[in-house]
Amino acid sequence: MPELPDEIAWTLVNTEDWGGGLERTYRAENVEHADCGGDVLLVHLHDEMGAVTGAHSRCAKCGEDPTA
Repeated sequence: MPELPDEIAWTLVNTEDWGGGLERTYRAENVEHADCGGDVLLVHLHDEMGAVTGAHSRCAKCGEDPTA
C-alpha cells in the first residue's frame, strides 16, 4: 500500500476505529483540489496489526477523488 508522498506536507486530522483496525485521515498542507480549491484528504485503512490495507484520496469540499 502507498506511503505518504514526501513532497506533500501531511497532517493527521482524524483517527477512527472501524472495528477491524484504524482509519487515519491526513490533510495535505500545501495542496488544494484544482477544481474547487478544497483540501485534499488521504485516507489510510489499517488492519488490527497496523498494516495499511487500503488507501483513497478525496476532496474535503466536493468529495471528488483529485487523483482520478
